[in-house]
Amino acid sequence: MKNIIFKIFSFCLFLLTAACVNDTYFGKSDKNAIRYFTVAGQSGFSTINIATKTIQITVNSEADITKLAIDSLALSTFATISPVKETIRDFTTPQTYIVTAENGDQAAYLVTVTQEGANPQLDNSTFDAWYQPSGKSYKQPGTNDNTIWATANDGTTTTSSANVTTYPYLNTGTDYVAQIITKDLGSVSGIVGQRMGSGTLFTGKFVLNVANPPASAQFGIPFTAKPKSFSAEIKYTAGTPYQDGKGNVLDKTDQADIYVILENREDPNAIKRIATGWHRTGTTTGVNLQNINVALTYGTLNATFPDYQKPGNGIYGNSNDKPTHIIVVFASSADGILYEGGVNSTLFVNNFELKY
Repeated sequence: MKNIIFKIFSFCLFLLTAACVNDTYFGKSDKNAIRYFTVAGQSGFSTINIATKTIQITVNSEADITKLAIDSLALSTFATISPVKETIRDFTTPQTYIVTAENGDQAAYLVTVTQEGANPQLDNSTFDAWYQPSGKSYKQPGTNDNTIWATANDGTTTTSSANVTTYPYLNTGTDYVAQIITKDLGSVSGIVGQRMGSGTLFTGKFVLNVANPPASAQFGIPFTAKPKSFSAEIKYTAGTPYQDGKGNVLDKTDQADIYVILENREDPNAIKRIATGWHRTGTTTGVNLQNINVALTYGTLNATFPDYQKPGNGIYGNSNDKPTHIIVVFASSADGILYEGGVNSTLFVNNFELKY
């Protein structure tokens, strides 16, 4: 009987409490940030500065800058934007978007769109600009987190030091190069077969995925031009010993891989390979950087290209297809994806350029 009375009392107390709580009990959100913002025909990533409420975007030379709408958008939870995403606007002058939080607080974002020339280059492809991410002890190529260049530094620094760093060329103090090194990550990493960490500098983003490390690298940035070739200044020294992912020494000599891939990703389930440029090198000679020029092959790749350079889905485009993304990769160990490489294999890269 006492148990029944207690249950009835508890139920009544619950009803009374519920009646006193409404949907504003915890208050409404005051967040009104734009977290992601792109427009049609965009090249590269958007630069979003939440502190100054400004967004800078570059579009390709074929885009109609007078008639652009938001292509993709992410706001704070419960926030809304005005004008709405589908609104077509003239970006020959900067345009203002008002973001309203759930509680009514508003923020005005000024969006500036710049149109690139017919023969665009990738931002900071001279690798002179480097910045230090918040809370990190290493530097990344670029001026801030919106850089188009990524590395695996966030992964390698969990067990070792950064394997992509900046380096003053010939101690000039003004011309900086990217220094890309293959690191022995230690016996603990060897337990899971991931002892050798190839240095990799690439266009895209790196989001550490501990459960599936190879998936951490998200390759590619928006890009629509059609270069005929690319050039770069490089210097490479193959390190020793050459080890596999468990630290076993193999009778192999390390090599560096450098490549450019153009893709059409309009259908994410059927990505087309438009063009490929690939260069593999062993130890170079001399003190100075050496210039390489690599042609891009549009369409199907022949037997001179290794299988891993060919599209996994087997789908090729041709020279008439329009690219939507570009992947650029500099790796200090050609078989780094297999967690193989020479200890301290080092690749220096400077002045990457697309040729038209």
